Amino acid sequence: MALSLVTAPATEPLTLDEALSHLRVDAGDENDLVGTLIVAAREFCENFTHRAFITQTWDLKASCFPWGGDPIWVPKPPLISVTSITSVDTAGATQTWSSALYTVDALAGPKARMGAIVPNYGEIYPPTRAVVNAVTVRFVAGYGAASAVPASVKAAMKLLIGNWWMNREAAAIVRASADVLPLGVDALLWPFKAF
Repeated sequence: MALSLVTAPATEPLTLDEALSHLRVDAGDENDLVGTLIVAAREFCENFTHRAFITQTWDLKASCFPWGGDPIWVPKPPLISVTSITSVDTAGATQTWSSALYTVDALAGPKARMGAIVPNYGEIYPPTRAVVNAVTVRFVAGYGAASAVPASVKAAMKLLIGNWWMNREAAAIVRASADVLPLGVDALLWPFKAF
């Protein structure tokens, strides 16, 4: 399975003012750098937790539907909605699977697990041609607005931004057991990890 971003988040979980305040830096010449660090911190935290924070649209592609009616697990929780499911039929034409034929299990909450899609009772997945990326699930994921992103996630982002602000270049670590992440980032993010 492969994921590709269709629509990126329109905003970030942290504003420039929030990041500057955390760094105790006045707005000015460093705004571009701090803005880049905000995006990098969000991307790092999303990748670490396997989640989407601010509303975004993704395509999940697979070569076929799951066998035997098993669920299609939709990554990047929390799942907001499934926009469409398309597949290449045995004749080579792209078909849209009617939403009346499947059920979407989209759990909500800060630690919601991956969403799932299953055929309704008595229904089966449509047959597909044996080609790469024959099935595409377009879905919307995230907590919604920045105000809905958990405080622990925002705190982890601030720790990362602060670390990258103070340590702008890669450097050799002399200590034998140096932490890869700034102290606390792992602990703040681990409860949100979606497996």
